[in-house]
Amino acid sequence: MQGNPVFMERAIALATENVTSKRGGPFGAVIVRDGEIVATGANLVTATNDPTAHGEIVAIRNACTALKTFQLSGCHIYTSCEPCPMCLDSTTPFSMKR
Repeated sequence: MQGNPVFMERAIALATENVTSKRGGPFGAVIVRDGEIVATGANLVTATNDPTAHGEIVAIRNACTALKTFQLSGCHIYTSCEPCPMCLDSTTPFSMKR
């Protein structure tokens, strides 16, 4: 898949803002469906004391809430860096495109 640099830039901006604000690590994610941003997320592990609150997982949770479904088929995820195994595996059951 050829990615859209605008969405990648948004993921990087989220990561940068997250570090600048001291909320968490330099990890941001954007979930897109039909060319529109559905949800975003940034790493909140230290802010929430939740070891699963990686940027990608936060974005997936926000997308599910926004779309009122756990099925994220047709969505694409843009991340500020290579996803860890947990985050990568989290995109598979929902048929998200990477």
